[in-house]
Formats: sequence, C-alpha cells, structure tokens
Amino acid sequence: MWNLTSYDINRIKGQLQARKARIDARYAEDTKALDADFADLETLERVAAGLALKYKADEPADAAEESSDTTAEESLEARGTAHGSCRRGKRPRRKVRLALAPGSA
Repeated sequence: MWNLTSYDINRIKGQLQARKARIDARYAEDTKALDADFADLETLERVAAGLALKYKADEPADAAEESSDTTAEESLEARGTAHGSCRRGKRPRRKVRLALAPGSA
C-alpha cells in the first residue's frame, strides 16, 4: 500500500511542471526554427523569381516546355493541390525553377 503525503503530491506536481516547461521551451524553439526556415525559403523563392524575371524576360519561351508545365499545373489545380496554393492564408505564388550546380547544396 502506498503512503502518500501532501508533500509527495506537491513534489510530483513540481516535477511534472518542470517537465512540461522543458517540453514547452523545446516546442517554442523548434517552432521558431521552422518559421525561420520557412522565411528563408520564401526569401529564396522571391529572389529566384526576381532573377528569373530580370534575366529571362527577353528570352523566348520554349513552347513545348511551357505547354507541359501548363498541363501539369492545370492537373494539380483540378485536384486542388497546385503548387503555391493559398497555404496559411497567403496568395498563390509563381512557379519558379531553380537549378543548382552539383555540389553547391
């Protein structure tokens, strides 16, 4: 049989509160890191789109590539999973291709 006193109960409550505080702190830290990663990615997306518009604006579009991109995009939109759909209340973004050189990642 257990012999629990109010001191034992309060000690256990304190331990649980400390454990919860550590978990909450870790959660807040992880959430902050993820938010920073999202912000970095969105910045990269904006910079890539800006560069694409600046340096690709005068080049003629490849008709076959443009057609296949449109078809894939329309297919995704029909299923409601288009790239850049209004995630977290934000407006849709333009599709940007970014090719990295091997070993640059």
